[in-house]
Amino acid sequence: MPDFYANGEYDLSGFAVGIVKKDSVIDGRDIVAGDVLIGLPSSGVHSNGFSLVRRVVTRSGLSPKDKLLGEDVTLGEALMAPTVIYVKQVLEIISKGGIKGIAHITGGGFTDNIPRVFPKGLGAVIHNNCGC
Repeated sequence: MPDFYANGEYDLSGFAVGIVKKDSVIDGRDIVAGDVLIGLPSSGVHSNGFSLVRRVVTRSGLSPKDKLLGEDVTLGEALMAPTVIYVKQVLEIISKGGIKGIAHITGGGFTDNIPRVFPKGLGAVIHNNCGC
């Protein structure tokens, strides 16, 4: 992020790696037409979204002190909210059985990330806030 860090500054980050038994891998190969797609609500923009956030804030002239439309928090408060790590929720869902595929929605959004888990020839129709 060359437009973010000054000379001599750096960021420290980390990652995690896990293991799974081969017969427990969830890779989408068993997904068929008619299966249901569910989603977990996001807790915010998370780390992958901050390049876009900086660009939007710069172009819009918004301030971290500005209240978000329809919310009782400022832009700055919303951006500083801790990132939720979804492992507990996902493991609970997996433990109930029937999960055929999982997509981590990153910088490419729905259109780039969801299709990665589908077998060839399948896609999804997503209804936002359908109350299903």
